[in-house]
Amino acid sequence: MNNDTKIEATKRFSTRNKVIASTLAGLALVGTIAVGGGAVAGAATTATSAVSQTVAPQGGHSWLKAHRKEIRAAGGKTVATTIGISTDELKQDLKNGQSIAEIATAHNVDPQTVATALVNQIDARIDKAVTDGKLTQERADTLKGKAPTVVDKVINHHKGDAKANAGK
Repeated sequence: MNNDTKIEATKRFSTRNKVIASTLAGLALVGTIAVGGGAVAGAATTATSAVSQTVAPQGGHSWLKAHRKEIRAAGGKTVATTIGISTDELKQDLKNGQSIAEIATAHNVDPQTVATALVNQIDARIDKAVTDGKLTQERADTLKGKAPTVVDKVINHHKGDAKANAGK
């Protein structure tokens, strides 16, 4: 393998990892829009750590940090739109300690509807990465299989859960 081939392979690997990390971490971080990283950070930290360690060993974490605000905003907008409230109202409810599932229920929206909207958003992003050649179909299928579990954790997380679990 010559140097040009190695450089090209490294670029493809790095881009793929960024797409994977941003997709799953974006899902895991959706609830943190309310508190600048604190409300759902407990659920997000576990999911993000697992993603970072397994799919983005180099560069993915710093890319994620640079795009975290954008990822949160997209997820928060999807949640708020699905529930039928403003993102400001969503932020306030999250700050007050409600989970996304509780907020949805309070507005007569089935939490599963919110979960489905988030999973669909993630699936679309993964499909685009496959179409753009940044992700293999095999890896995309694996990621799509993990998305519902991560979404479930995120929408049922309460502010302070991470602190309560830290002492155990």
